[in-house]
Amino acid sequence: MVTLQAKKTCLEMICKEHGISQRRACRLVGIHRSIVRYKSRKETDAKLMERIQQIAYEKKRFGYRRIHTLLKREGVRVNHKRVFRLYKLSGLKVLRRGGRKRALGIRAISLTPSGINERWSLDFVHDALYDGRRIRLMTVVDDYTRECLKIVVDTSLSGLRVKRELDQLIEERGKPRTILSDNGTEFTSNAILQWSEERQVNWQYIQPGKPYQNGKIESFNGKLRDECLNEHLFLSLKDAERIIEDWRFEYNCQRPHSALDGRTPHEVANEFICLTEEKILTGTSI
Repeated sequence: MVTLQAKKTCLEMICKEHGISQRRACRLVGIHRSIVRYKSRKETDAKLMERIQQIAYEKKRFGYRRIHTLLKREGVRVNHKRVFRLYKLSGLKVLRRGGRKRALGIRAISLTPSGINERWSLDFVHDALYDGRRIRLMTVVDDYTRECLKIVVDTSLSGLRVKRELDQLIEERGKPRTILSDNGTEFTSNAILQWSEERQVNWQYIQPGKPYQNGKIESFNGKLRDECLNEHLFLSLKDAERIIEDWRFEYNCQRPHSALDGRTPHEVANEFICLTEEKILTGTSI
């Protein structure tokens, strides 16, 4: 008998079958009575394990590290090693699969925005240069004004790059209340989870296979494809950045939008700012 559990089991058997006292049984087994009589005050892991299983069921592509991040967001003070232990005890794991990796996120779609910076939409668009090299475009749209806030063009865009670009955009325009995107690996990475927690930005995800839940960015991407990408041949990455940025300026400041009653996104943004300043001066509730 080496472990305490084995000694406790042997002690219980001796007391039950031979009818001797606990004090004498402890001397025979070689264990102190305080150890036998000790009752743990440790909180049960049942509720925490249930919550871990619930998160793992809702977000099947999240491992224990991301589940630990989500638990911290909810105010649960727990060590990542404890989360890992309960995660393994529950028999949970992220299955490996071929093809494109797709993580599931928080599928909660907010209502129609009522002001600037209330909700931004993010998505990726693919295209190619004249020599065949593939490029990726990250588009950012304000859902209230339909204004394209930024188009990042590069050969590859990681989660860390997305975080840097959003930090730069927030310094220029202010912080959004909510960001809406699909379940792409760049948007569900640990870098983005940590960034949204530090910035206190509510990051929401659409349901997989339902792009209409992010209709504003999908509509914009269609216009970008039809009016810019299909109309130009990009000789280099710099050439693509220049042409796309010129089109973005035209889209925001010159192109009328039927959804905005023929106004441009820039005009809608200016009208909202003027109306907000007027309500502040008159003391009217915004």
